[in-house]
Amino acid sequence: MVYLYISIAVVLLFFGYGAWTRKSIYRQVDQLEDWKMNILTRPITDEIAKVKGLTMSGETEQKFETWRKEWDGIVDIVLPDIEEDLFDVEELANKYRFGKAKAKNKLIEERLTEVETQLKEMLDDIDVLVQSAEQNQTEIGDVKKLYQDMKKHFSNHRTSFGKAAILIEKKIEGIYEKFSSFEEATKSGNYIQAREVLVVISDEIKQETAVMEAIPKFLVQVQTNIPNDIKNLHFGIKEMQEAGFYLEHFNFEQAIETIKEKCEKLVVAIHELKLEKMEEKIAELQQQIDDIYDALETEAKAKQLVQTYMEQIADKFIQTDEKLEDLNEDVQLVQQSYRIAEEELKNHQQINKQLKDLTMQLSVIEDATINNTQSFTTVQKMVESFNSEYEQLEVALEESRIALDTLRKDELKAKETLKELKFRLLEGKRIVQKSNIPGLPSYINNELEEGEKRLLAAIEKLGEIPLDMSGVIRIVDAAAIAVNNVFTLIEETVEKSQLAEQLIQYGNRYRRRSEETNAQLSEAEMAFRSFYYDDAIELSLSAIKQYEPNVLDKFTEKEKSIVSV
Repeated sequence: MVYLYISIAVVLLFFGYGAWTRKSIYRQVDQLEDWKMNILTRPITDEIAKVKGLTMSGETEQKFETWRKEWDGIVDIVLPDIEEDLFDVEELANKYRFGKAKAKNKLIEERLTEVETQLKEMLDDIDVLVQSAEQNQTEIGDVKKLYQDMKKHFSNHRTSFGKAAILIEKKIEGIYEKFSSFEEATKSGNYIQAREVLVVISDEIKQETAVMEAIPKFLVQVQTNIPNDIKNLHFGIKEMQEAGFYLEHFNFEQAIETIKEKCEKLVVAIHELKLEKMEEKIAELQQQIDDIYDALETEAKAKQLVQTYMEQIADKFIQTDEKLEDLNEDVQLVQQSYRIAEEELKNHQQINKQLKDLTMQLSVIEDATINNTQSFTTVQKMVESFNSEYEQLEVALEESRIALDTLRKDELKAKETLKELKFRLLEGKRIVQKSNIPGLPSYINNELEEGEKRLLAAIEKLGEIPLDMSGVIRIVDAAAIAVNNVFTLIEETVEKSQLAEQLIQYGNRYRRRSEETNAQLSEAEMAFRSFYYDDAIELSLSAIKQYEPNVLDKFTEKEKSIVSV
């Protein structure tokens, strides 16, 4: 029974699939049939008939016959064949030969696509032919007017074209001959060919019109403007040479001769109608002329700058020489009392050498200026280099002067510093005496002796001749560190001593409370008398805090800070 059901299901599925596929194929056949009918009902005959209004000969007649035959072939042969193929597809579908039916549908679709392509090309060709005929008829009058205007312009301006007029006239005649070709092609029904001829005529008229507009401008530039500029350059160069300018190394004459030769070649090229990039070539020559003008102008400005600077530098140079002489004298004088650093002496020697070198450079510049052995542009660069080095010399000279003056200032400063350090040591001893403390710890006495030694060494160093200020500064700085350090220690020790004494005195009220407290305070008192003030403070605080944990609240912030330290 199960197998029976399965068999029935398979059969039903088979017939269901067959019905669905056959329906799908029929639908495709209907679509292809509609496509075929659409092609058949198109007004292709009317489109082809548009050509009958033209001259039926030559190319037009040939194309008309070809298009008519092609359309007849599509209507009488191709489309009927497709109709039969569509019937075959339906029969194949009825016989469940779906594979072949689909393949044939595919072939029919391809053939219809080919027909569409063929018709499109045909209609495009018809449009080109008809439009060419219409455009030719519309535009021929305008083109003939352009030709007449061009010919008239040539006649009116013939002399402005120079030798190029002969070639231009031949080109105009050549254009006129093309009108005959246009008429012949039109009469023969070759409208597309006529269209091509008309486009060529129009383009050539525009081209020749542009040539006739450009040539007079080009000729004015190469036959008048540039030659005039060359004459002016010759005159300007001669005038500047007579005024004392040295211009030989610029090779202006050679450059001008090259420009002149190029200009003559351009004249020939214009007469031969070789106008490609002519505007760029003329602009290049003009730029070369402008470059020469710029060079001459730069040379003139350079002369003015050089002369102005040479007038100014003479007085400045004398002043600098005098400053250096004064510095040399001061260096010799200072060397008698001071030991000048080796590096500073080298700098001083370098300044003297720089001045000699600059003196030689100035002589070279003056010689070039007076005898015109160099261009002023070159001399200007020499002057700029000289000026830069001269400014460096002035800076070095000023720095050397400041360094020399600083030596003396450093001596006075060192003496003043030693005086202050000596007073500071005495002040430290006075503080100790005035405070009535039992004494100073041994390490502070050692620091005090070290400070006195360093102070004495600095005083002796300052008394040497010649004076080595770099050494003086070093030893004075070391003395200052030692004296300031011991002074600070003395102040701190006196403050600690006073605090320790106050704490011991305050703690005496608790001596009878316990033997331990009495012993701690006695030990603190012994440490105080032995100059161990830190221990005295620590011991007395330890004894008192048993009874007054916040005892430090009774003291000032300064005294509290001593304890925290």
